Amino acid sequence: MKRLVLGALAALSLSSLPGCPSNMCLLTVNGQCKVSSCGSREVFHDAQRRCVCAQGYLALGGQCLTQLEANKHCGKGGMFTANGCAPIACVAGFVVDLENDTCVPKSSVDRAAGVGPGQTLGCAPGTALVVTHGQSSCVPVEQTCAKDEAWSGAACVKLPTCPPGQDLDRQSMTCAVVSRPPTGGDELGTVDVVQWSRSNFGAPGGTGSPGLCGPLARKPLTFGVMPGGSIRVLVSIGLDFPDGTVPTVKIETAGLVEASRQPVTPAGAAEIAAAVETLTSTLRAQRAKASAPRVSTQVSCLIVNAAPPVAVPSTGGA
Repeated sequence: MKRLVLGALAALSLSSLPGCPSNMCLLTVNGQCKVSSCGSREVFHDAQRRCVCAQGYLALGGQCLTQLEANKHCGKGGMFTANGCAPIACVAGFVVDLENDTCVPKSSVDRAAGVGPGQTLGCAPGTALVVTHGQSSCVPVEQTCAKDEAWSGAACVKLPTCPPGQDLDRQSMTCAVVSRPPTGGDELGTVDVVQWSRSNFGAPGGTGSPGLCGPLARKPLTFGVMPGGSIRVLVSIGLDFPDGTVPTVKIETAGLVEASRQPVTPAGAAEIAAAVETLTSTLRAQRAKASAPRVSTQVSCLIVNAAPPVAVPSTGGA
């Protein structure tokens, strides 16, 4: 027993040393890990030999989140399921209004568009119907991918998932370390906020991530994009950590239409702010320090409003 206690104390001392690696078991007893460098919402999985989310938490965005936090991360019109982010499922005859995440009668959307009896709104092949504030638009199917998906050229496909403490770098398509456990006797771990920004918003100067651009692209009318039109929006994001910790992050956002260099509509600016706030929910959930006092980036998002919805026989679906 004395050796076991001494071994445990030694392992705990080791875990507080600078540079102690994450995802590591520090003390094994009878084949079970008793001390590890896993985070507060994680446990060490003996068979997988790595940290996994503890019971009651869900792995998303390289973090372990509650169901409510995960749902928020999936954004408007979405929820977190066993298969990742998925659209809110409405019963037959209803569609999701992306403005308030509620299922509304499709018939009311049809009536608002002036569609007569026996008909319903539909979209051309390759496009999908979206509803905001009761108004409908047709957008390219690739603009409907969930936050954890990417367009393959033919369909929305799930992106690779990463273990706790890591997040997907979309340029290299590899898992990058974004969160490190406490070191040197510190109580708080550290988040690499530069890599976190790159993983969640996209590489600076490039195309924004699906999680950022998707919610914007599904609301073309909000950005003043009429049927048949499109704009590319330059999204600027600044994250400040005034006390050096990530839960208290302060967010700055702005959007410019690339062609005109004019600000996006006020409603569009609000959507940008909401999309960034939603993504940042995984950052706020961490009890950790920030690796830098500020990180800023700019990415672009393409917003396309395809041909307007058309009336089709209601028996043909919509």
